[in-house]
Amino acid sequence: MGELEHLKAAYGFTKGDWIVPGEKLNTERGIKVVRRWANTQLMNWHIQWRESVDNRGLCLINRMIRTADGDMALLDTKGWLTLHDEVTSLFSYENRERDAAALVAGAAAVGMKMKGTDAKRPVMTEKCLLDAVKKLPSDTDPVVMSIIKKTLTEAVARLGKAETLPAMAEEDLPVMDPFTGLAQGREVYGQLFWTFSGREPEKGFRSMAGFLKEYSGAAGKKGLIVFLDEIDSFEVLSEEHYLEILREALVPWEFIRTADKIEKAGAKNPEKAYLLLEEMYKEWEQSRSFVLAFSEWVDGKREKVAN
Repeated sequence: MGELEHLKAAYGFTKGDWIVPGEKLNTERGIKVVRRWANTQLMNWHIQWRESVDNRGLCLINRMIRTADGDMALLDTKGWLTLHDEVTSLFSYENRERDAAALVAGAAAVGMKMKGTDAKRPVMTEKCLLDAVKKLPSDTDPVVMSIIKKTLTEAVARLGKAETLPAMAEEDLPVMDPFTGLAQGREVYGQLFWTFSGREPEKGFRSMAGFLKEYSGAAGKKGLIVFLDEIDSFEVLSEEHYLEILREALVPWEFIRTADKIEKAGAKNPEKAYLLLEEMYKEWEQSRSFVLAFSEWVDGKREKVAN
């Protein structure tokens, strides 16, 4: 039996045609996406994760579709796979803050209970920053190198500010499917449909901080405050968690990413390096604006409690 026929039989489809062979098919129940898993432990973690989030009734998600026998994964000649609905229409966050806030708070709540992973908190040190610069080719464009070295000084200062904030104990951090951006939010039948990434689980708030930065850039300070108030209303995150998010927002992850990309682009492609630096400075400014707004919001919460 061929792969397509096996899928149709296993999931009870009467019709099915490949849109992208082995990856995406059209059925009488809509377009379905095939996800293959080389790591069964990772697959099982994500099955547990998505079921736990789905059971909270927060929104629709790209859960594992059950087979006709009720299984959430299928074994064929190539290994394990899961099947998911495809939704392409992007979610409009404007005036829908509570829907997205419920997902963010709910994911954190589930993450605080998730087990069965060796995930560690991502850590950056000053040595990481210095090593990223040292790895650049010796014949890197002088202007590019000058900008990188100047930015390195600012990155070290940002890291220093992050290190002044208290860090949560490793065992108290949530373990979550990483947030990858606003585009994870899709819409179907007027409802939020969240597309989880399926990446390696992440311990801590690094990706959530990145998501909130992107939200801030799209919605502005006022929109961010509304969104944060909605997240806070679910009473999942404490001040300790918010300070951890602020700490992650200060860590200059964008510097490391940009230096790595410039290294891979090679010294003979300075135009690419200039574009990468331009992107980094946009994200750098986004981080600065977010940190200021978020710090002000956290301080405001303290004042309310004090009064």
